Amino acid sequence: MIQTGSIGNKFEFISVAGERCKQLQRGARARIETNALKPVTIAMQEVLAGVIEYSYGPFPTEYQPEPEVGEVTTEAFPMESAALESGEQG
Repeated sequence: MIQTGSIGNKFEFISVAGERCKQLQRGARARIETNALKPVTIAMQEVLAGVIEYSYGPFPTEYQPEPEVGEVTTEAFPMESAALESGEQG
């Protein structure tokens, strides 16, 4: 089992290492000396060594749901019905 060190849990470890792996695949240089060749292995070693800093963004604001629609009709609005009668498109 991999000891995650300063990382709080396995999910955090995988998330941080995954993002670092993407950076390595795009051409970033490794921050530690290693014999590993695969970006995934290098990323995991960097996270375990503690050289990768990470933080969470701000917490999202409380979601305010929109009020529900109480009534649904199939009647056209007066402006729409007038435009339909005159042949205009709006």
